[in-house]
Amino acid sequence: MKIEPEQTALHQGISAYDDHQIVIAGRAYRHSLIAMPGMQPVRWPVTSFDTLTIDDLVALKTWRPDIVVLGTGQHTRQLPQDWIFTLLEHGIIIECMNNRSACGTCNLLLAEERNVLLALVMNEINP
Repeated sequence: MKIEPEQTALHQGISAYDDHQIVIAGRAYRHSLIAMPGMQPVRWPVTSFDTLTIDDLVALKTWRPDIVVLGTGQHTRQLPQDWIFTLLEHGIIIECMNNRSACGTCNLLLAEERNVLLALVMNEINP
């Protein structure tokens, strides 16, 4: 699916997404990643939602985002309620949604010049 973002050129907007890759600033990624405005996306060692730990999420606070958009894969999955409270205690506001919605939401927040962190879980696919 092609995504036509609003003016996000200064923020490394997402230009395309499908179940196998995401394109950010003209570069395709086929693995889980963390992306924020002004930084090159980095590989995130989470290979599926089921292997995600609370420590993986608490570690995101080092980037000091206003909000974390967690792409949970092809389907929307929810975090355990006690994880949400733990994250809030660490100052992390998180929204969970499927990857397609996460990409669109991230672009909207970038257009609003929000300091959004996209944490996208992509199931690893062998080339």
